[in-house]
Amino acid sequence: MPEPLLAALADPWTWGFVVLGFVAQLCDGALGMGFGAISAAALTALGLPREVASASVNGAKLLTGTASGAAHLWHRNVSGVLLAKLAAAGVLGGLVGATVLARYSHWLVDALASTCLLLIGLYIVLRAFWAQGEHRPPRHVPLVGTAGGITEALAGVWGPLVTSSLVALGVHPRFAVGTSSVAETFVAAAVFVTLVNHLGFATLSTSVLGLLAGALLAAPLAARLIREIPRRPLMLAVGLLVIALSVVRLVRDFAA
Repeated sequence: MPEPLLAALADPWTWGFVVLGFVAQLCDGALGMGFGAISAAALTALGLPREVASASVNGAKLLTGTASGAAHLWHRNVSGVLLAKLAAAGVLGGLVGATVLARYSHWLVDALASTCLLLIGLYIVLRAFWAQGEHRPPRHVPLVGTAGGITEALAGVWGPLVTSSLVALGVHPRFAVGTSSVAETFVAAAVFVTLVNHLGFATLSTSVLGLLAGALLAAPLAARLIREIPRRPLMLAVGLLVIALSVVRLVRDFAA
């Protein structure tokens, strides 16, 4: 076994990140958000630069996203047409955001994104109590995907913006979560390659190993949960999680 891997396994922090990765992926797989926001917040709290945290988290998402996406595809939680539009726009936004992150300061952009997410979360919570009619064909998907790709690169956030926006646009939470999770893998790949091209592999955090291990354990369970949760509780969970993550990020950004 390689010496760096043995050292990582002997480090208590690695096992702490296994737990963190499990919880984060459980939220992400069941609600379509949480892994990037929780992981990136933890890494930056440990003192890693934002661009290094983003590269590390998006590197982890290449595997966790594949596992989660495969589980959602197995449980038929994915819309093919929606996925094509969302992934294409998300990759474009991710390339733009990663380039900005590698070259410029972005804390104000991050704070503005968190404010928008807070408003979206409040809207989703209110919408959960409205009468539900027929689901409308989603509009503005390319715009949502582009914005999500940018925030994925800048702040490690995809699901809170993309999944909640899709639900607000009329997509059933089951398909919003599943399709968003699969599309995120493509976006994470674009962001990771762009950042590593600027930063180099040596800058990545070894905590990625723990995040990966915990997330891969949680992915199949999370995809199954979404089929069992009724619509209203799921929408409430999405909205409340968005609000909580947005408030935490706003406090952190303005305290920095």
